Amino acid sequence: MLGTNSLYVLLLDLPFRGTDAMIYFAILGLPVILAFLSDRSRGCLSIGLFVAALLVPCLFAAVRDTSVGTDVMTYAYWTFYSAKNASLGLFLAEYSSLSAFGFNLLSWIIAKLGTFEIYLGLIQAFTVFPICCFAKKMYPDSSWAAVAVYMLLLFPISLNAMKQMIAVALCVPAFIFIEKRKPLIFLSVVMASAILFHQTAVVALFYWPAVQSVRSIGGKAAFFGKAQGFAVFLAVALIFGSAFVFGNRLIMLFSSLKDSYSYQVNASGTRLNYSSLVLLCGTILIYLFNRRSRLNKAKSVGFESIFAIISIVGVLAMQLNIIADSLMRFSYYLISFFPLFGSELAKEDEGNIPFSALLLICLLIAYFIQTIVINGGNEVYPYTSILLGIN
Repeated sequence: MLGTNSLYVLLLDLPFRGTDAMIYFAILGLPVILAFLSDRSRGCLSIGLFVAALLVPCLFAAVRDTSVGTDVMTYAYWTFYSAKNASLGLFLAEYSSLSAFGFNLLSWIIAKLGTFEIYLGLIQAFTVFPICCFAKKMYPDSSWAAVAVYMLLLFPISLNAMKQMIAVALCVPAFIFIEKRKPLIFLSVVMASAILFHQTAVVALFYWPAVQSVRSIGGKAAFFGKAQGFAVFLAVALIFGSAFVFGNRLIMLFSSLKDSYSYQVNASGTRLNYSSLVLLCGTILIYLFNRRSRLNKAKSVGFESIFAIISIVGVLAMQLNIIADSLMRFSYYLISFFPLFGSELAKEDEGNIPFSALLLICLLIAYFIQTIVINGGNEVYPYTSILLGIN
């Protein structure tokens, strides 16, 4: 048994403590509070509060040190200063093999007009505004849950995988065109995201057939009933089967398209992602707990149910790191629907304490502590900023 002194030493050794904890509490918590106030307001006040909520992560992303986020020094820093000191034509020619045209053009424009801090802040805006504004539009009274989920799950990723998260953020709102049955517009948005920002966005093309397949066999059966359960099983089997058969070829293909993938060709994982397995089990249990809710009482598989399916399959896709670490990044296009799932859970409990949404948030807090704080995922913890005096 640990004595008092031993327990004290153990607590001191934990990475999530003191000033570091308070800083991240402010970064993660302030947007949620502002979004909650926005949900309880109307008109211009509501819009202003929500915009302020989304500007918080943009501000902290802007003034962070270059050590916060692996890819800041991998490509963001060098991209910005190369763009600042070169003509548009020369810059686009030199960086065409490293980044997509849209990202390079955006980088060049910002570099000519502002500082590196403004560059980081605007890049963050492109990753947070599309997803959270889409959630606000769909769930105007429970967008706070989407913001909370985004900050815990996607914000740390966006501080690192900036180019890809822009593509992810653009693909999520395109999902509305599936509901409106406008395949050409959906296809155009996804392909534009892939061509202009990150080629992995082509994964989002599978949204359409996946949703149509699940809906067509869903009928009146509840999610995780026999029909939907079989559909999810087939989808997961297809994803993992394709990954195991074609995984290395897929990485080789992307490495031939972009130099930044070359170093990952032989980078394979060695073990299961246990944190994501816990997140998977917890998410499924939360959904099953709500199976008698409005979410599952619908006469057909609704738009909201699809968010749950995509989120769960996304957590499963995290296990692709067994094949290669880079393959896990394909899951970003799926787990990016977690914020919408969170808002749906909060909407179900409208007028009552949103236990299900809060339970999901607690699960993600535990996931954040394990993957970001303890394991150092994306190299975003601890947060430091010379400009803010945070060392």
